[in-house]
Amino acid sequence: MSHIRVRRQNNIVWLVLDRPPLNILSIEMLDQLSDALRDAARQKPRLVVVMGAGERAFSAGVDVKDHLDGREKEMLRAVYDNCAAFEEARAQKVPTVALVKGYALGGGCELAALCDTIIAHEDATFGLPEITLGVLPPVAAAYFPALIGSNATMRLMLTGETINAREAFSLGLAHQVLPARRFLPDAEELLAMLAS
Repeated sequence: MSHIRVRRQNNIVWLVLDRPPLNILSIEMLDQLSDALRDAARQKPRLVVVMGAGERAFSAGVDVKDHLDGREKEMLRAVYDNCAAFEEARAQKVPTVALVKGYALGGGCELAALCDTIIAHEDATFGLPEITLGVLPPVAAAYFPALIGSNATMRLMLTGETINAREAFSLGLAHQVLPARRFLPDAEELLAMLAS
């Protein structure tokens, strides 16, 4: 069963993380997303948009079960391949945008940050809580220093704290924050401008 819904509209490909309510990322789902992104990039759309189904979360992270019982190497392989898929889209000059509503935590926050642009709902929450499980987030360690600087990266990684959309914007993690009452219409208008 696929947990990634794909739709194309006006030369924009939408990849929807479809495992509500929190869109938790499993190994299988990461592989499906990597495949869908590569397929989308081959179509040469003007834009690829990644978003979460439902209202509660873009994605609240990676499935903890996939970090246990010998699945760690397979999880790291899926994460690495997902990063590679985003790098390939970038090399093909296919821009990616994350539309973030609700929680973007752990692997979900890292996934959003792999996109070229993050458009956040004003009530979005970002964070890297992996430290509370005794691990460090590998994608954040590699990508976040160039995005938000070393100090902010270390703060988020080592405290596990969450930040709101406005603070994410001030750090450079989010690139646009849109009001709740018109989030989707305003986001679609912005995406149409980016795609033109």
